[in-house]
Amino acid sequence: MTLSVLIQQILIIFMEIGIGLTAAKCGIIKESDSKFLSNLVMWVTLPCTLLASTNVSGGRETVLLMLMSFGLLISFYLVCTGVCLAISRKLRLTPGQKAVFIGTTVLPNSAFIGIPLASAILGQALGTVYGAVGLMAYNLMFFTYVTRLFQPESKLSFKQFLTPCNICTAVMILMLLAGLRFPAPVQSFLSAVGNCTTPLALMVAGAMLAGSRAMDLLKRPLLYLVTGLRCILFPLVLILILRLLPLERTLCMGVSILAACPAGSLTAVLARQYDLEGELASQAVAQSTLFILISIPLLLSLASKLF
Repeated sequence: MTLSVLIQQILIIFMEIGIGLTAAKCGIIKESDSKFLSNLVMWVTLPCTLLASTNVSGGRETVLLMLMSFGLLISFYLVCTGVCLAISRKLRLTPGQKAVFIGTTVLPNSAFIGIPLASAILGQALGTVYGAVGLMAYNLMFFTYVTRLFQPESKLSFKQFLTPCNICTAVMILMLLAGLRFPAPVQSFLSAVGNCTTPLALMVAGAMLAGSRAMDLLKRPLLYLVTGLRCILFPLVLILILRLLPLERTLCMGVSILAACPAGSLTAVLARQYDLEGELASQAVAQSTLFILISIPLLLSLASKLF
């Protein structure tokens, strides 16, 4: 993909983010509406998108690529977590700052940014497949580790993983392995509903940015550290490592897209829930999301050349 085409796709994504931001600033989308749209994406349109992706070609080969991508992402997140733990000790961060720092720096926004971005670059079906991998890796790290940083006494529950997206991802994998397809009317229905995912997800991301003032994003040094690691250093190192491995090109590109995404928003939700550095978390998500307008074209154009 040429740089001009990549920049065009990024601009389209930011236009859709801008709609959500503008609507929220004008009061058209209120906080309750933002939560409703977020739930609509995660519980309805995104599961339909995942199920619609069962028509992707490749079958078992696609599942193998998914498993390899999942392993790469989990390994990447674990290494990044180790680096962030060392930095948090060096900076003597408070428990709340440490939880926010690790949650926002290690885990990217696989749902609201990752899937639309991967779909724009790799195509709807294949992009959704890699987006599903990103969601699985994100959920595993978030619910087994990040949540415990905010509430160490919390117990891990299997129910936390029984989300519509995880269930539909499992169904998608089984259907790909078995070579099964939905009947044409069902496939058309799933595709029609799933096509709403990208614009809705990006508008939700834009509405989330509306609560942060521009000047506030420039004042805290820790925000620059989060953005620098999440949007530049970590994905850049991963891209260079992937270049050295004998892996399929599309797999490398799919993993690179997910790694280059800004901070995931669930950390900000959790920080507000437990009243631990909620403002810092929201600002980290906002600043890193705005910065990808610069970082993603550079990183993914490099990835496209290297792969």
